[in-house]
Amino acid sequence: MDFDAGAVARFRRYRKHADATLGDMRLAEEAARAFCERFFEELEYCTRYANEAGFEASTDRSERRMRLKLSAAEGAGAEVVFARLEGAAHETEEFLLHETLSRHTLPSEGYSGRVLGWAPPEEEPCQTFSVYRDGSWRTTGLLVERSRGKTGDPKEVLRGFCLRILGRVVDLCAPTDGVGRVWRTEKYRLSEYGRGAEPPVETRWLK
Repeated sequence: MDFDAGAVARFRRYRKHADATLGDMRLAEEAARAFCERFFEELEYCTRYANEAGFEASTDRSERRMRLKLSAAEGAGAEVVFARLEGAAHETEEFLLHETLSRHTLPSEGYSGRVLGWAPPEEEPCQTFSVYRDGSWRTTGLLVERSRGKTGDPKEVLRGFCLRILGRVVDLCAPTDGVGRVWRTEKYRLSEYGRGAEPPVETRWLK
């Protein structure tokens, strides 16, 4: 085989591997899209329970994003934003890994899609979901410490998970049993007070 033919053969191998990786990424993204559709739908459904109990709960959602707002009283509200990210990659956090995978290898068939949750005004994500091509998902974070499931789980199972999330959002509004509010240790500057910045308080769940 001459040089030119060898170069073409090499790039044909590259093409084969690239196509396989791109296909695996699309499968993971499609799985994350399907999970988001069900998760957003059931979370929105569960807000009716909060409303019937005297809270004010509402959602605003699109295909990729959902904003959940909940209020216990005037001045005692909280919101959480969930969004599906574009792309797919391999997980490195142990709990978020699919049970068939290892963080020491990076096969594209093990790629997952990502869904993140934020609790404004905090900038860092408070919840992380990893969704795999087989429909299984895992999550860890502030709202639900650890959980796992399947996109195809019965609606009662997914609604039960959504109720756990809503319960945590209630705690962000006004702490309930096993939850408290603490003053953070950082300094609260005069300039922050002057512009009406939130006081340095955070919700803490007791283990």
